[in-house]
Amino acid sequence: MKMITAIVNKEDAKSVTRALIKEGFSITRLSTTGGFLMAGNTTFLVGVDEEKVQQVIDIIHQYSFSRKQMIPTTTE
Repeated sequence: MKMITAIVNKEDAKSVTRALIKEGFSITRLSTTGGFLMAGNTTFLVGVDEEKVQQVIDIIHQYSFSRKQMIPTTTE
């Protein structure tokens, strides 16, 4: 048994949740905030047999997207 911990942007959390549940995985979702941008995220905890790890990673990858964000800087 393996535990997968994945931090996903809050905008992708619903689609990742639906896809994992549709494939029969039990998940725990935690609302999290943090990191450099203090952005809202969802942390997924998924316990799976070792042979299912790649399937979970593939689902998360398929339903999560990269984003770029401008960070305003102040100069004095």
